[in-house]
Amino acid sequence: MLDESGMETVTLRGVAKRMGLHLNSVSFQVTSKARLFELMAEVIFGELSLDDLPPEPRERIAEVSRRLRLAMLSHRDGGRVVGGTDTADVNARAYANVTISAFLEAGVSDIVAARASVALHCLIIGLVEEEQADRLNPRAQVSPDDHPGLAHIGRLLDEDSFAERTEFGIEALINQAMLTAAR
Repeated sequence: MLDESGMETVTLRGVAKRMGLHLNSVSFQVTSKARLFELMAEVIFGELSLDDLPPEPRERIAEVSRRLRLAMLSHRDGGRVVGGTDTADVNARAYANVTISAFLEAGVSDIVAARASVALHCLIIGLVEEEQADRLNPRAQVSPDDHPGLAHIGRLLDEDSFAERTEFGIEALINQAMLTAAR
């Protein structure tokens, strides 16, 4: 249902109908629409392969972040589903463990590992949500008189891909975290 029609159309009633079950049966198992989205996020995390990750911590962090992006992009509204939930089920914990463990292995403090992992997670979700959003270009009507800086780089923002923005953000966050390990 998510991939066909988007997040707004996913309901417990719709799931029950699709599965040929009574709403009460689905509600008993899933309990709420929020839990349904948590389960959907857990499926997306489960599609993120944690196999064959690079041995070097920096590269491992970058690669698992890229894989999260691709897993979310493989589903319509995947960024909104993952971003709108607070799942801590098995697959989500496995993903978080890879990132946090790699930061710790690289020598950053516990607090930096926690903050950098959360920041990377939020960066990836936010960029995927933006990439999946269906909206007009907000810079199309930027006046150089009112917003000279934005007008000056507007073309660059239009040409910059979400993949390039993601790579920049991943590298910037990892580099900042690693600065603390060097001290």
